[in-house]
Amino acid sequence: MATCESCKSIDVRRWHRERCLEHGQNFSVSGKPNGNINVRTETDAVVLEFRVKPWGSSAWDSVTQRVTIVRTPCHLGGARPWFVCVCGRRCALLFGTSRLFTCRKCAGLHYETQQENPRLHNLSKAQKIRQHLGGTGNMLEPFPPKPRHMRWKTYQQLRRRAERAHAVSLGFVAAWLRRRGVDI
Repeated sequence: MATCESCKSIDVRRWHRERCLEHGQNFSVSGKPNGNINVRTETDAVVLEFRVKPWGSSAWDSVTQRVTIVRTPCHLGGARPWFVCVCGRRCALLFGTSRLFTCRKCAGLHYETQQENPRLHNLSKAQKIRQHLGGTGNMLEPFPPKPRHMRWKTYQQLRRRAERAHAVSLGFVAAWLRRRGVDI
C-alpha cells in the first residue's frame, strides 16, 4: 500500500518560505516517481506541468494541472497560503499519485506510522528522537548528548519522551516473552 512518504509531494509552506509563490515565477521541482515538475505561478494559483506513465502503459502522458491557492489571514499580520485540492479541501501538501496532485484523503494515502505494528510504534518513536538529537536509532548505544544550540529544557523533555517510549516497547516485549513461557 502506498504511503505519504513514498509519493512525490509539493508543499505550499516551503514554497511560501522560499518566496516561490510570487506572481510570474517559473521553477522546477525534481524527484521520483514523477520526474521533474515544472511550476509556473499565477496570482491565485500554480500551474504544474509533469509527465506520468499510466499503469500498464509504455507511453508517457504530459499533464498540466492548475492548483488554486487561497490565503487565510494570520493573527499578527500577513497571510498563510493553502493549496485547494480537487475535492475543495484546503491543504498544505499535495501528493502526486497516478494522474494528479491531490490531498492525502483523495489519494487514499496513510502515513507509515499509521501502518506500524502498535507494539513497534513506541520503539520507532524512541529511535526517531535519538536520531533527531544527532545519534543513531540503535537503542544499545548511549543516549545522544544535547545538541549545541538546543535548550536544556527541550533536551530533557525529548529525553524523557524517548525513555518513556522505550520503556513501553520493552513492556510489550516482556509481555510477549511471558506469553511464550520465557522466564524474565
